[in-house]
Amino acid sequence: MPRFLKSPAVQYLALFALIAVALFSALATPWAERLFVQPFTQLLVDICAAVLQPFDGRVQAQGDILRFSDGLGAVQVLAGCNAVEVCALLTAAILAFPGRLRDGVVGAVVGVGALQLVNLLRIISLLYLSRGSESLFEFFHHYVWDAMIGLEGLLVFFFWTRWQARQPAKAAAQETV
Repeated sequence: MPRFLKSPAVQYLALFALIAVALFSALATPWAERLFVQPFTQLLVDICAAVLQPFDGRVQAQGDILRFSDGLGAVQVLAGCNAVEVCALLTAAILAFPGRLRDGVVGAVVGVGALQLVNLLRIISLLYLSRGSESLFEFFHHYVWDAMIGLEGLLVFFFWTRWQARQPAKAAAQETV
């Protein structure tokens, strides 16, 4: 076996690619779309409406559409807007990282939760931006929030790897006490 294939970085990238391809392949199936992606997207819209209802009674959820009852603004949450792809990449990156599988699963669940929390803020902000300038809405929708969700995925991964790097030191310190 060539020496470069024994490199931890190459092994990590290979495992990351394998997990990412598996996750994206599963997400691309019609059953995943029907049984997971569509219900999950609708759940995001319902959560946004539930969060906003106490503060703004005009907000309504209708399937994958979050809208104002006065007809002056709406957003449709489609594939890509539900952050499922970024969550799949984050999950693959965390699970491929060296360490205990249990830590990876916990990291992936917490990381996906953090991503989705920010995604809820994204959807809500875009709903309110939809009431104003179309060009401002489009700018935030296509540039600002897409970049922010991707950046958040990278930051979550960065902080998780930093936390993982400290785990062996903590375990060694506990064993010597």
